[in-house]
Parts: sequence; structure tokens; C-alpha cells
Amino acid sequence: MVSAIVFDLDGVLIESHSSWERLHEYFGVDEKKRKENMSRYFSKEIDYGQWIREDVSLWKRNGHFPHKSEVENALKNYVFIDGARECVQILKENGLKLFIVSAGIDLLAQNAGRILDIYDIWANGFEYDEKEYLTGKDVCRVDLLRKDVVMNQIIEKYNFKKKDILSVGDSKYDIPMFKASGVSIAFDPKDEEVKKEADITICERNLLRIIDYIEL
Repeated sequence: MVSAIVFDLDGVLIESHSSWERLHEYFGVDEKKRKENMSRYFSKEIDYGQWIREDVSLWKRNGHFPHKSEVENALKNYVFIDGARECVQILKENGLKLFIVSAGIDLLAQNAGRILDIYDIWANGFEYDEKEYLTGKDVCRVDLLRKDVVMNQIIEKYNFKKKDILSVGDSKYDIPMFKASGVSIAFDPKDEEVKKEADITICERNLLRIIDYIEL
């Protein structure tokens, strides 16, 4: 019987492209430059923190970084996956500990978490100056390719065992998270790889379906 559920954010709790893509679109980033940064990360030329810093540099206007309010505005319009609110409420009523682990932006994850009543959130952020303008520096908490690192931190912090945790994700980037969990669910998966690695696959976009596989 699991005692904790770890959710990815984009595509699992909310209907969304990645928060990074939303910000790039909002700030009118050149797609070629964005892809160059992504390629450098996947070729291991830069680490994830450096990728964040390189991407943030693309949001400059007239040599200035944007204000925190602009980032919040870019991320404010999102829709919860069908059944997300009801699913979370049932899990909380049954005493399960809930977490969000996302390689996206903490402002979005925290906003969604407040509405869902999930406050254990691991996501990436930015450093701001005294006037709340971005400084260009990163606060890197979740490496896109190493969600297992965060899972191990959660296990240590809360004194869990691997078998205590069920994780829910939708992409190949969630596979390390799956491997650090006792049970894993691929929710409406984007990638064939994640189907192969998950213990359970749900090909339906209603989060309430995961309740069928959890002993409450």
C-alpha cells in the first residue's frame, strides 16, 4: 500500500505545453536560438542550470531582464486536467502525502499547487533583485533528465521507502522518477518509452482513473 503520490505537472495535473515553451512564446524568443540551447544541454555541453540561464537570457528586452510580474502573467492561464481536483481531494481525504516534481517553473507549480492544496513542490525558479526583476541567475532544483535525484531527496526527507511511493508522469523524462518509485503510472503518455517503463498505463485524459490502481 503506497503512502505518497508524486505527480509531474505539465500534461498530468494541468493541460499545458511546458512552462518553458509558454515563456518563450510570451517573450517572442527566436525558435532557432531556443533549440540551440536545448541541443547543447542534450549533448551534455551544458548542465540544466546553465540551460536555464541561457534561456532566460533570451527574454531580455533592450538589455534588461523582465519583471517577475511578466513571468507570472505568461504562466497564469492554464487549465487543470479533467478529474485533477477531484482526484487530489480523494487522495488527501485518505491521508496520502502528495508531491509535485516538475522541471518547469516553480511559479506555475506553486500556483497550481495552492489551488489543488498540494504544498510539497519541487520545481525550478529564478533569482530576482530587490525590485523583483530577474537577475539572469537560476534556482535549479529539478534536472529534466534526473528526477530520480529529487525522488531520493524526498525519500530521505520524509523517511519513505521506495515501495511507499507511486509516481505519475507522461513523458520519457519521467522514467528516472518511475525507477525511484515502488509503482509508476504513465498517464496518457507522450512517448512509447514511458509506456514500456511504467507499471501501469492509462490512455485516458481523466486523472480520476489513477484511483482505480491505488489501495485506499
